[in-house]
Amino acid sequence: MNPQNKPKSLQDILKQRQQSGFVGREDQVNQFRQNLTLSPEDNRRRFLYNVWGQGGVGKSTLLRQFRKIADEAKIISAYIDEAEKTVPEVMGRLAEELERQGHKLTQFTERYKVYRQKRQELETDPEAPQGFSAFVGKTVFKTGVRLARRVPVGGAVFDLVDEDAFATQAGEWASYVAKKITNKDEVRLVQEPEEVLTPLFLQDIFKIAKETTVVLFFDTYERTGEFLDNWLREILEGRHGEVSLNILITIAGRHELDKNHWASYEGLIVRFPLEPFTEEEAQQYLTRKGITDNRIIEVILRLSGNLPLLVGMLADAHPNDPNQVIEPSSSAVERFLKWVDDPKRQQVALDAAIPRCLNRDVMAKLRGEEEADELFSWLKETSFVNERTDGWAYHDVVKTQMLRHKRLSSPQGWADIHGKLADYYHSLRNDLQLEEEEKQRDPSWQSHTLNVLYHNLCQSPQRNLSVSLNQFLAALKNQRKFAQQYAETMLQAGKDADSAEVQRWGEQLVNGLKAYEEDVYQVTLEMFTAVLQNSRIEVKWQPIALGWRGETYRLMKRYPEALQDFDCAIELDPKYDWAIAHRGETYLLMKQYTEALQDFDRAIELNPKLHWAIVHRGETYLLMKQYTEALQDFDRAIELDPKYAWTLKFRGRTYHLMERYTEALQDFDRAIELNPKFDWAIANRGETYRSKERYAEALQDFNRAIELDPKHDWAIASRGQTFLQLKQYNEALADFNRAIGLKSHDDWYLYDRALTYLALNQANKAQIDLALAIKLAKQHYEKDTKDWRNTFNLALYYLAAHYTQPAEQLYRYTLSQGASLERIRIAIQDLNDFLTVFPNHVQATSMRQLLQSSLT
Repeated sequence: MNPQNKPKSLQDILKQRQQSGFVGREDQVNQFRQNLTLSPEDNRRRFLYNVWGQGGVGKSTLLRQFRKIADEAKIISAYIDEAEKTVPEVMGRLAEELERQGHKLTQFTERYKVYRQKRQELETDPEAPQGFSAFVGKTVFKTGVRLARRVPVGGAVFDLVDEDAFATQAGEWASYVAKKITNKDEVRLVQEPEEVLTPLFLQDIFKIAKETTVVLFFDTYERTGEFLDNWLREILEGRHGEVSLNILITIAGRHELDKNHWASYEGLIVRFPLEPFTEEEAQQYLTRKGITDNRIIEVILRLSGNLPLLVGMLADAHPNDPNQVIEPSSSAVERFLKWVDDPKRQQVALDAAIPRCLNRDVMAKLRGEEEADELFSWLKETSFVNERTDGWAYHDVVKTQMLRHKRLSSPQGWADIHGKLADYYHSLRNDLQLEEEEKQRDPSWQSHTLNVLYHNLCQSPQRNLSVSLNQFLAALKNQRKFAQQYAETMLQAGKDADSAEVQRWGEQLVNGLKAYEEDVYQVTLEMFTAVLQNSRIEVKWQPIALGWRGETYRLMKRYPEALQDFDCAIELDPKYDWAIAHRGETYLLMKQYTEALQDFDRAIELNPKLHWAIVHRGETYLLMKQYTEALQDFDRAIELDPKYAWTLKFRGRTYHLMERYTEALQDFDRAIELNPKFDWAIANRGETYRSKERYAEALQDFNRAIELDPKHDWAIASRGQTFLQLKQYNEALADFNRAIGLKSHDDWYLYDRALTYLALNQANKAQIDLALAIKLAKQHYEKDTKDWRNTFNLALYYLAAHYTQPAEQLYRYTLSQGASLERIRIAIQDLNDFLTVFPNHVQATSMRQLLQSSLT
């Protein structure tokens, strides 16, 4: 510690300790103070403190004491609680606190301001697609690359629709981001804010930490750990860059850090489990507060259960009359209220628990302008009211008891205050004077609306539940993130008002939306079904619920039910372009291309700038092998948005299939320039290089794509094929083994490995792979004899296995039944690839001549 902060005398120490009022936790305090004096290289130095225990046990108080110790040692510190809801917001808040102490995080702050500005623009834009806001960030990117894992290798099917679906709307969201933001660095900033901002945050912290220790406090971790836990561990493992030795992290929450997840960092951690005060600690605390009467001390200990928060609250009332006998049934809150001498303070202690967030203006609404300052100042000094980053709030343990006491002791007073606060926030909302289309996406409007919702439901749960359910759907139409907050507020209101029905609806809505994000679709389905079965839902909002349930069915691959819901939604609202286009996507997944085109046509007619629908229509044409029409749509989509990498990728693939390789490479180059981590485009460019026999460049792209996504089985198999053509059989075998390990029942991968085994003179292993490949392809053939891609593949497998007669029969069957010229050309290319490995194979040469003769 800095010598200038050391006390000069025993009296200084005594004064400090009397003023602090802090008691107990001496071991934890001493360990923390001692740790700050140790060199980072000292083996005794710890870099992470985990404070945990039940609500009211004193975690936040201990953190405040730790921070005070750091301040006294001239150490820089920053603190966050549950007010921040995302990792970027947490970094932003910590940066603000550090800047107030004269330490600006220059690089981070500059980019964070851009991120906030761009995200604000996107989320408040009325053109933002449904469901967009909840997926801003890396989820957009990671969901997007789930597409197209079934793109062909050689003769395999060209199918750009992933099993889990383009239906995730990733294309829609990515298109929207690219349309609104032209700078590729800013696109990545919005799509991957954690990956972009965290390294800058750490670099700036590193510079500050060269001069002094930096302590970061994370409070109420039971609420923030869901999104912070993985991020903090990524920081410690070095994923985002080097972390300064001169940094200390303190995490406080109701639960201990998971020892399984944090096992690697145990050598850095000190764990502080907190228990209620011992009787000695509680008495010591009360003595410092000037409470020495044994009868009063006995009452406080019994009422509080030695829980530090309640001990402090009761001590705040300054009880001094030994004749104040307590009734056995009284609670800590009731006794606190009786011990507070001033009736105004008694009343404000109850009333001020009702607002969701407390400040001076809210206090003025509760008690009037004349008394607001004095009462608010008093309340802030109590043990149970804590400052948060967004205002002041009662500790949960006390708030729950205060609300229950107010609701039961004065039902009319409870209703009146909630009504008054609902009117107050309603007026604040109106004062914003926003246009209708701006309202749902404005953060201030949203905040005021949530407060109006909460107080209306608490005032009269039954009367306001119907309106709340309908407005939930209105929120869902515009912004799923806001709808999630809306549902959480309903849940809290149900608990606080002791309304079982409101609480049940709140829980169902919260769980349903959360399940949607986590792909637990059955829970989401049940939620929307319950909403649709509720007779209080107005007709004008039913299409929203139907559309979302249809979307959920589609993600569950229950396509007929999805179509039924989309049909109902469109019948109720024939101009609902979102539902029409998504019905088109459902038809696309069902390979009902004619119906898909009809819906895309209709949606685009209603909204000519519905970019993602145009892209999907182009994709539909592409799957129908109508390349000219596909190119027209992709050209139109690129004209609307030249920066959308997915459209360039689609058009590049179209050019590739048309054997217009130069144009294909140009589109893939542009797509990769826009998104250097676009592994799908990189792999497809590699495939195009392979088709042009530019094998070195092909391998370079496949290597890069696999580095970006080590589980990209198709890229691993496009590389194995390249090695096979280069006669690098061991490398080819390694890749095919890896691809089959990722996708064990892919008949084409098995065929490729069989060719490699044959080239290595391992005929027995080759026959085993060919037998399984034939079995899989034959099963599909028996279901659909006119799936020419599968039929040609089965013929090729027979040929490789020396079953010449059935191979020739299948080749002739496809020609006699009118297989498309494009499919025949692909089959010829597959035979060319086979003959590259086995140039003297007579039957393969004969079958190639047969197919070639059909083209003349």
